[in-house]
Amino acid sequence: MRVHRVYCKSVSGTDSGFDLDQTQSIHLSKVLRLKLHEEVEAFDGMGSSAICKITDIEKRSVSLQRVSEIQTSELIKEKIICVIPLIKKDNFHFMIQKLTEIGVSDFIFYKPDLIDQSIAKKDITKIAAKSEEVIISACKQCGSNFMPTSAIHENITKAFNSIEEGIDIYVFDVEASEGFNLNKLKSGKNICLVTGPESGFSESELDFFKNRDIKLRLIGNNILRAETAPIVISSLVQNHFGKI
Repeated sequence: MRVHRVYCKSVSGTDSGFDLDQTQSIHLSKVLRLKLHEEVEAFDGMGSSAICKITDIEKRSVSLQRVSEIQTSELIKEKIICVIPLIKKDNFHFMIQKLTEIGVSDFIFYKPDLIDQSIAKKDITKIAAKSEEVIISACKQCGSNFMPTSAIHENITKAFNSIEEGIDIYVFDVEASEGFNLNKLKSGKNICLVTGPESGFSESELDFFKNRDIKLRLIGNNILRAETAPIVISSLVQNHFGKI
C-alpha cells in the first residue's frame, strides 16, 4: 500500500519531531482521515524525505516524528525553466500541475501583453499563492522531492531579466520558421522554454525577442493551446534526456 505524502520543510531539520502547517494538517486529518500512529512520507521540497509517524492529531494541527533515516534524491542535471503566461485560472493550474509532474525545475510567470481580459485585473499575488498550492499537491502525487521554484512578473521583459546568464533560451511561436531541434540540446546544461498566451505574442514582445537576438522555434504543424504547448515541449525535452 502506498504511503501518503505530505510537504514539510522541517523534515530534514535537526529535530526529529515537528509540526505541520495548517494546510497540510487539515489535509491529513480531514481529507485523508489518518489516525494517531499512522505513518506518512514527508518531503521538504529540496530533495529530502523521510518516513514519519503521527504523534498528535487535531482538526487543524498535526505533529510528526521522524522514524526513518533522511533520504536525499539525486540533484537534477538538466534543469528546465518554463517562462509561461498567466492564462485562465483552471487552464493555468492544469498547466503548472502537469509541468511539475513532468519535472520542470523553475517557473517564471508573466503577464502577457495580449492577456485574457478575465484575468487582466486579477491580483497576481493571489495567483502566485494558489500556484504554490498546486505545485505542492503535484509533488505529493508524483513522488518528486524537489519542489519547483516560482516567480511572477508584470511583463515579459521583467521575466527575462530574472533568467540567469548562460542558460539556453528557446521561444516558441506558431509563426516561427525554424523547427525545434532536440539534438542541439547540450547534456548537463539548463534550458529555458518560453511560450505565449492563446492570442500569441504581441508585436512589442516579438520586437523584444528580436532585439535580444533570440530566435523563435516551431513545435510542429498543429497549433497548440497555451496550456498544452509548454507541456508538450517539456515532455519532449525530458524524453530526450531519458527522464521519461
